[in-house]
Amino acid sequence: MNVSKLKQLNGYPSKTLLLVSGLLLGSMTSSAQEVEKSSRAGTGVYEAVISKKDGHIYVTGAGSRTAPGGAIYKINPSSLAIVDSISLKDNPPFGIGINNKTQTAYTTNTRTNSVSAVDLKTGKVLATIVNGADKSHTREVLVDEVNNIVYVSDVGDPSSIWVIDGKTNKYLHSIENLGKTATGMSFLNGTDKIFLTVIGENAVYVVDTKSKQVEAKFASGGEGPVNITTDGERLFVANQKSGTVTVLDGQGTLLQSIPTGAGAIGIAYDGVKQRIYSANRQTGTTTVIDAKTLAVLGDFETGSHPNHVKVDPVSGAAFVINKAKGGKPVEGQPAVVDTNGDTITRLN
Repeated sequence: MNVSKLKQLNGYPSKTLLLVSGLLLGSMTSSAQEVEKSSRAGTGVYEAVISKKDGHIYVTGAGSRTAPGGAIYKINPSSLAIVDSISLKDNPPFGIGINNKTQTAYTTNTRTNSVSAVDLKTGKVLATIVNGADKSHTREVLVDEVNNIVYVSDVGDPSSIWVIDGKTNKYLHSIENLGKTATGMSFLNGTDKIFLTVIGENAVYVVDTKSKQVEAKFASGGEGPVNITTDGERLFVANQKSGTVTVLDGQGTLLQSIPTGAGAIGIAYDGVKQRIYSANRQTGTTTVIDAKTLAVLGDFETGSHPNHVKVDPVSGAAFVINKAKGGKPVEGQPAVVDTNGDTITRLN
């Protein structure tokens, strides 16, 4: 705000000045957000989780054409250095979820239509889980730590959700008939209902985990809803095709549609700083949104293809996982090295 506008406030009630002061302070706070550091995170990186036990970030890497294989990379949150890795070369991982109580990570191995249960303390693969079907497409992981149940979205037409027993790490059953191309999942107010994004219908399904039925469905408010998260009261949906984050209440009422960037795919809520993060894969940016006012605080270039965001629940630091640029190698030409891809970026 310029000086002349401040002078115009003379004679106004003191609460107006306090409001302006708050706006100025908010502006100063938002401008303090910055890209602190970027570092290599592995090969073919895709998603990440943060362990509440050891504070490290665990990133999935599915390998590449020139470096086949797969692994979970353990990354130091301060230096962003890879300090260890767990080989998953037989089942390259893409999505990942974590049960912080048992320190077990669950990865979706899309190429082999399976899920791996991995003990993060020992690095041992506890189980490779399949559902017995001839065809499946495991995508996202949602963990109910209270009941030790793992839910995995299986993309299809119709889609389904796998239900896995976290005690035995065995497939129990599937919740069927969940629409065309279902992907992201989130709980809201307990673990009895899963809010599921369905890309092919631009919709969110409400799935009752007890009855195993679709209780309700409503529009996502955007096109191509991929992933979803919550602050405990509202739902935040990343809509890839429309390049927006939509904010809805639990009944599906659209509260706000926020333009972010083309290819909005990753979404995270920060309860420490009251912010929402949208990873926009096509623009190479991550959008930061004030969760209270729903105003955009800034767009930050974080890597070639920002794909996933995780927030440290203690510090509020946000970590963005950036995919590398694809493309088949051209015979007779040198391989193109994407220095901004296969990276992890810290926003603080």
